[in-house]
Amino acid sequence: MRRLPGAEKLTATLAEAVGSQRRLLGNAGSMLGATVITSLLGVAFWWLAARDFSADAVGVAAAAVGAMTLLGFLATLGLGTLLMGELPRRDSGHRSMINAASAITAATGVLLGLAFAVLAPLLISNLAPLNDSWIAIGSFAAGVGLTALAFVLDQAMIGLLQGGLQMRRNAAFALIKLIVLVPIALLVADAGAAWIYSAWAAGIAASMVVLSRFYMRRGEDPLRPDFAPLMALRLSAASHHAFNLALQTPALALPVLVVGLVSAAANASFYIAWMIAGLLVMVPVSLGTVLYPIGSRDPEQMKHGLRLSLRISFAFGLVANLILVVAAAPMLEVFGTGYADEGAPALHILALGVFPLAFKTLYVSVRRVRRTLGPALPVVWGGTALELLGAVLGAELGGGLTGIAWGWLAAVCVEGLVMGGDVVRAVRSPASEAVAAGAADRPAETRIPD
Repeated sequence: MRRLPGAEKLTATLAEAVGSQRRLLGNAGSMLGATVITSLLGVAFWWLAARDFSADAVGVAAAAVGAMTLLGFLATLGLGTLLMGELPRRDSGHRSMINAASAITAATGVLLGLAFAVLAPLLISNLAPLNDSWIAIGSFAAGVGLTALAFVLDQAMIGLLQGGLQMRRNAAFALIKLIVLVPIALLVADAGAAWIYSAWAAGIAASMVVLSRFYMRRGEDPLRPDFAPLMALRLSAASHHAFNLALQTPALALPVLVVGLVSAAANASFYIAWMIAGLLVMVPVSLGTVLYPIGSRDPEQMKHGLRLSLRISFAFGLVANLILVVAAAPMLEVFGTGYADEGAPALHILALGVFPLAFKTLYVSVRRVRRTLGPALPVVWGGTALELLGAVLGAELGGGLTGIAWGWLAAVCVEGLVMGGDVVRAVRSPASEAVAAGAADRPAETRIPD
């Protein structure tokens, strides 16, 4: 049978496109699955805390966990995101590069945790339990170091398109921290916030065992940390780090901000609502995150992935918001009547953020793949400042938790309008243009011979 000219090339291109979308959906599904599991078990964790600990202890612990996560992101120094883009382009040296990044971030996290636990209570009196004792300080510092380590390892697994390992580690973390909290709630009288965030840190530590399968694989990939590639790529890592801080600061700082603007007890309700809203946003976040390694490997597939991600994100956001119209209050009542009274109105508002944040997360992916982070830094940092300012203004105008939610939503809508233009242009642009942009904008230090 005679083949048509170009038929083989067309078939190969279509096969690659289908395979790319399967990898996108498969690994994004693993990330989302990990989020669903950790969120459901996280709900059980905070439900148990709300039932057996004081509202003040839960509020401080929620702020401490938020601070641990924020400082953990800070301690990654952009290395986790760097690994996501670089590991798919390397044939060997994966484990040695990951181990070097892990050592740097874990050590940095412990130092940042120690400094925060000692100094933060001097600025925010409600955080005084963080330095009640050396055990409380040490537990918080260890938690920050472990959080930083977990971020780097999870991002490395996504970069290698090993989403299943990342999902299993997060599932183990969510289950173990709940198991650790149960005997504390039953046996420790008047347990404070330190017990809660220590259980959280213990869950992270124990979950690392899941990744032993990755490290036990034999081959020519050495285990000894190799710091040389990281040093060569330090400028790229710094750019990613500046980007990451801008993206994560509002999400992780708001619970800490609520403690200072309202109260620790009010933050208990806000944190639960914030956690549920964050689950909705994880759909576009998961898709956008996996688009980065896929686009780094083959920029031609970026356009198709963006279109698919937008459709899924908006369809899911619409369905989820409709469900929350009737389900928000009953979901929060699981934690107590006070949680529903204060948190339900805020949750309705926060959930609407899934739509503008879909554009924001995909904007980030486009910029990462095209290696144009520098021009985008003022945009994302401006959005960060706007989100925090919106929350502060909402609280100052007397709106309490609802005012904070409205202020934050107004800010992310502005971000969506500004950043959405780049996403729409990327969807409409020819694939060849995306390839050219990715090659031209890549810094010389990140180029690796084919």
